[in-house]
Amino acid sequence: MTGGLVCSRVAVALDGATILRDLDLTVQAGRLTALVGPSGAGKTTLLRALAGLEPLAGGSIVLDGRDLAPIASHQRRLAVVFQEPRLFPNLTVGDNVSFPLRMAGVDRRARRRAAGELLDEVGLVGTADRDPRGLSGGEQQRVALARALAGDPQLLLLDEPLSAVDPNRREGLRHLIAGIQRSRGVTTLYVTHDRAEAAELGDDLALLIEGRIVQHAPPEELFNRPASAVVARFFGASNILTGEVVSGRLRLSGGVTVPVDARDGTRTIAIRPERLALDPYGPLRGRCRTSSFQGTHRRIVVECAGVLLEAHLDGEVTVEPGDQLALSVPRRHVWVLPDAPTPVAVGERSARW
Repeated sequence: MTGGLVCSRVAVALDGATILRDLDLTVQAGRLTALVGPSGAGKTTLLRALAGLEPLAGGSIVLDGRDLAPIASHQRRLAVVFQEPRLFPNLTVGDNVSFPLRMAGVDRRARRRAAGELLDEVGLVGTADRDPRGLSGGEQQRVALARALAGDPQLLLLDEPLSAVDPNRREGLRHLIAGIQRSRGVTTLYVTHDRAEAAELGDDLALLIEGRIVQHAPPEELFNRPASAVVARFFGASNILTGEVVSGRLRLSGGVTVPVDARDGTRTIAIRPERLALDPYGPLRGRCRTSSFQGTHRRIVVECAGVLLEAHLDGEVTVEPGDQLALSVPRRHVWVLPDAPTPVAVGERSARW
């Protein structure tokens, strides 16, 4: 591969603790990979290593065919947009945008022209002479994005750039980032905690757990075909069931069975809560433990065969705790996990997340 970003067996240790271990990650040239993971997984450490701010304890980072190890941070041709805009309060909006060009020795007239074009690109035409402190948070982040693009980076790193932006402005910024990334074809790594945002923006998603990438694939695969129970739970497939498959049915305690496409033997399946539906003839029967309206849907938890099932129903459905319910799921929405993890009680969450 001659273009894009290739991290091979990357290791980073801080204060004697290993943060990244044998991390492999490839971002194809011109594509956007959304990097997600729980707090403390090493996402920011990876960005700092890419930017040359943390030394590698092992492995290599190659960008567009160049090994970055001997290259100083300011010469790596990458740009970072942080959670906070980090604009210079003593400079105008235009001078903030053109600052990388000033550092590169570009003359003032060319800098001003480039800043105007970049501000137009991010939807802030006519703001070059304004004080950045008079802009909204979303507008300031647009300025930060324009500044990052000023140096024509080979790699764009976005570290949760929308987390501090007013929720009403996030959608517009997501569309802006997606449009600019695709039109420019800049290789991009986008860090976020928001799974829906990751799915919307990412050509691919990469899940980082305890310093390693555990699955890297198109969004549909991580949501609907997770590689493990850990991936399934992180992306919302909260119903993890382990049992014995006999003749196409997964047998659970209490005589409950679920139709599956799997060979006989001990198997673990994942079912997304939105795939479960109320069905008077459904095989999953039990008592409703909790019911809460979530705005776009009603979340219920049903105790069935000694485990807890989470289901997301139409928001207009009325279900009360204590109700006896029956649920079903289409066979095509039952995903048989390719690994064989230790049985986990349905509804259980890791204390770390």
